[in-house]
Amino acid sequence: MDKKTADKKIFEYRDRIFGFALERQRNIDQAQELASDIMYEVYRAFLKPGDIANPDGYVYRISRNVWSKFVHKLETGRRFEDISNMELASPDENNDDELEMQALLRREIGYLSQRQRAVIYMHYYDKLPVAGIAQKLGISAGTVKWHLSDAREKLKEGIEMNITKDLEINPIYFTNMGHSGYVGSKGDTADMFDSVIKMNIAWACYHEPKTFEEICREIGVAQAYVGDQLAALVNAGYIDKLDNSKNPKYRTNMILEDERDTSGEEEAEKRFDEAADLLAEKYIPPIFEAFDKDPGHFGMSCDGDDVNFLKYSLVMLAIRKLRVNSSDVSKFAVERPDGGKFVSFAGVADSSCKERENKYWACGDMTRDAGEDLPDAIVSVDCCYADRQGRWRDNLGTDWEWLIRFIEKGKDSLSPEEYKRLVDKGYLYEDRVQPVIVRTDKDKCSGILYTYLDDKVEVSDEIKALCKKTDAEFYAFNRSRHPAHMHPVLKEWYTNVLGSMTMLPRLIERLLEKGLLSPLTDIQKKSVFSVMFLAK
Repeated sequence: MDKKTADKKIFEYRDRIFGFALERQRNIDQAQELASDIMYEVYRAFLKPGDIANPDGYVYRISRNVWSKFVHKLETGRRFEDISNMELASPDENNDDELEMQALLRREIGYLSQRQRAVIYMHYYDKLPVAGIAQKLGISAGTVKWHLSDAREKLKEGIEMNITKDLEINPIYFTNMGHSGYVGSKGDTADMFDSVIKMNIAWACYHEPKTFEEICREIGVAQAYVGDQLAALVNAGYIDKLDNSKNPKYRTNMILEDERDTSGEEEAEKRFDEAADLLAEKYIPPIFEAFDKDPGHFGMSCDGDDVNFLKYSLVMLAIRKLRVNSSDVSKFAVERPDGGKFVSFAGVADSSCKERENKYWACGDMTRDAGEDLPDAIVSVDCCYADRQGRWRDNLGTDWEWLIRFIEKGKDSLSPEEYKRLVDKGYLYEDRVQPVIVRTDKDKCSGILYTYLDDKVEVSDEIKALCKKTDAEFYAFNRSRHPAHMHPVLKEWYTNVLGSMTMLPRLIERLLEKGLLSPLTDIQKKSVFSVMFLAK
C-alpha cells in the first residue's frame, strides 16, 4: 500500500498491538518494547506493494512471529515458535523517513501505555468523570472520550487486550471494612484495601480459588496491573497462596458479606427486633431494679452520680454478659507482618446498591485488659447514641493513660496538648472526669472485663435459650452465603450474636421508649459507654 495509507493504518492498529504485547508480557516495560518492535515490522510490511486481503490476520501473524523472536531474545536457548514464514518487508535501506517513523511509533507506544492505561483506570475503577480525568492528566475532555471509546472497541482475530475484555462490568467495592483482634503499624482492612482493584481481586477468589490469570480475567484487568496488588494482599495475609506450583491458586480468607443479596434481610431484622423486645422486657428491668436497690450502684460512679448515665454503661456491660456460649474467633485471626493479628471483614456492594443509613450502627468492644503494662482495664463502645465517630482509630491508649494520670496526679501532670486532647474528646469537662469509673482491688483487675457482673446479674434459662436459638439461625442462614473454607470461622463469628454490640442501640431504643432510660445530655454523649476499671 502507499505510504499515506500505511501511515493511517498503523495508527489504527496501535492499540490492538499494545494489547497483544501486554497480554503476553506481564512486565510493562517489556510490553512497551515488544509493541514497538511489532509496530515497526507491521509498518514496514504495510509499505510492501499490493493490497492486503485480510489486514487483521496479517497483523496478527506478524505480531506472533515478532513475539516469538522477542522471547528468544530474552531467553536465549528457549524453544520458540518457527519464524521461517515471518512476513516482513525488506527495504533496501533504512532511510531517514523510515527511521523517523520508527521513532514516532516507539514514542506513540510509550504514550499509549501510560496515558490510555491511566484514563481507563481512572474512569472504570476510580469512578472519575471525564472532566476530572482531563484535569488530572492535563489533556482535553475530548481526548479522554476518545481513549475511552477506543478502549471499548472489540478486538479481532485473537489479538486480545485483557484490560478492555470486561471493562463493561460493574466493579464491586467494599463497605463497612473492619477487624476483630488488634491492628499493627499499618492499620486494618480499610488501610490495606486502598484501591478498588484490590477489592475486586479479593472478591474474585473468595468463593473459589483462582490462578493469577483467572483473577485477571475475572476482574477484567491486565495482568501487569494486578500482580503487585495481589502480592501485597498475600503478604498482608488477606489472601492465601494455596500451593507453590508454577501456576498457583489463590483464595481470600477474610469474611466478605455480599450486600447486594438482600434475601433474608427482613427476617434477620425481625429476629433482632424480637430479641431486643424480649431483652428490654425480661432481661434488663431486673438488672435495673437490683442496681437501684444497691446503695453503691454495683461500684459504678460518674460525674454528679447521675444514675441514668450509669445505666447506659450498665446496659453495655449487661450485653457483654450475654456471651453465654463458648466462642473464640481469635483462633482464626491472621498474624500480619506489621504486628497486627485479626480476622478481617468487609461488605461487598456495587453501583446498583443504594447507600443505606444504618440507624443501629455500632462498633465492637474496644478493650484494654489489665496487665503488667496497664494495671487498669478499659472498655468502650461507639454507637449511634454516642457522639463519637472515630471508633478504634480515635480510641487511643494514650487517652486513657493521660486520663488515669489526671485522676491520680491532677491537671498539672498533663501537658497543655494532653489536657486539650482529653477536653476535646469529652473525657474531661470543667476539670471533672466524665467516663464511668469502677474501683476494684488490684488483684481483681485482671479479667474483670469478663467477670464484673458475675455476682450481680443472672442470665435466665429463657434468655440463654434465646441466645442459643439466635446463634443457630444466624449461622445456618449465613453458612449458605459463604464458601466452605469460611464456615469454621463463621461458626465462631455467629456465636453469641445477642452478646455483640449490634444489640446495644436496639436495646437502648426500647428502654427509652419504655421510659426506663432518659435521653443523654450533649456532654454525656461524648463519654457514654466508656468504663474504666481502676485498681485501688
